[in-house]
Amino acid sequence: MERNVMGELNMYRQAGAKPNFSEVARRHGMDRKTVAKYWRLGEAPADRPPRPSGFDAVREVIEEKAGLPGVTKRAVHEYLLHRHAGAGLPGYNAFTAYCRSRGIEFGAARDSEAHPRFETPPGRQLQFDWKEDVRMVDANGEVFEFNVFTATLGYSRLHKFTYSPTRTTDDLLACLLGAFRFMGGVPQECLTDNMAAVVSASSGRREKNGRVSRFAREAGFELQLCRTRTPQTKGKDESANRFLSRLLAYDGDFVGLEGLLEAIARIESRSNSEPNETTGLPPAALFLREKEHLRPIGNVALLESMVGDVTEQVVPPTMLVRAAGRQWSVPRGCIGRKARVVSMPGGQIRVTVAGGLVAVHDASRGSARINYTEDHYVEAMAGKAWAADADIREQARANLELLEGIGGGL
Repeated sequence: MERNVMGELNMYRQAGAKPNFSEVARRHGMDRKTVAKYWRLGEAPADRPPRPSGFDAVREVIEEKAGLPGVTKRAVHEYLLHRHAGAGLPGYNAFTAYCRSRGIEFGAARDSEAHPRFETPPGRQLQFDWKEDVRMVDANGEVFEFNVFTATLGYSRLHKFTYSPTRTTDDLLACLLGAFRFMGGVPQECLTDNMAAVVSASSGRREKNGRVSRFAREAGFELQLCRTRTPQTKGKDESANRFLSRLLAYDGDFVGLEGLLEAIARIESRSNSEPNETTGLPPAALFLREKEHLRPIGNVALLESMVGDVTEQVVPPTMLVRAAGRQWSVPRGCIGRKARVVSMPGGQIRVTVAGGLVAVHDASRGSARINYTEDHYVEAMAGKAWAADADIREQARANLELLEGIGGGL
């Protein structure tokens, strides 16, 4: 930038004319006083070292997170504000300036293909999709491979993100019903692409899954498919997928499934509370206007039966709920709270508390009568006097092996 300014000033000098400093500053995005100083000196001052910044203390973390595939600047800044809340870190604009001045790069540039905006009136449309095959590692080295169901209302841009280990029709119906409960109603239509849970292709023709079509009729919405290879027609939910790039910043920094679910819930909350770049308003605020245009959810009991067998239970001190004739663990924080337990046709057990997913089990694996996850069992042991001096995780594994030998287990 300085080189361009000095080139222009030298042209004025050679012509024997004095430049309009304000006009030159405007063209080059600089301060008028800086341009005037360059004119007086006859050259741009030597580069100065960057000024100290509040981000200097976490520069190693920034560089580490910037190297993660698919992560964005906003995702890393959000992560820093969360994990270093007491450090008094500056805002996002200062963060981008810091990264630019230190040469810290994030990902590849976007394509330049034009995708004009397409707006829908309140209550008209919900767009949904999967963030597929996400792979993350927690702080203990455990690998999690999963998907995230994303649903976005077209008018308000309100988002709902749901963890799912698989992408079956069972998963899709459970996630859709969960989204309708979260939003308190049903839109006129739901738009998606040609995902296998919705569409089967035969002889070049697309056919909607009969179970999904029946669910749509009973719920009261029309199922719409966007054209093949045109994700921009579903652009508001594609934008929701970009929000989920924030999740990558938590790689290696969460503990167990519960920590992963908390990270997803946090990103959902922030996505709904910060201003949208198109509307200029937070989705949660604009949703107050859209909510009154949503249709009431249809026969909820019938919809639940189409998803799977549903029961409501108060979680006992054992942290075990019942489903499919067996018992399944939930986090310790659920004790005494009412849980909704869904036993799905494909064998998946999904447990929600206060509308949030807290545990997922697979009944098709094994036949143990009592099923604790290792993380849930570690939580149960924490604080026990007899476990205080031991490696709790190792002791938990030993106890679970004993439990498996007498009919229970992982």
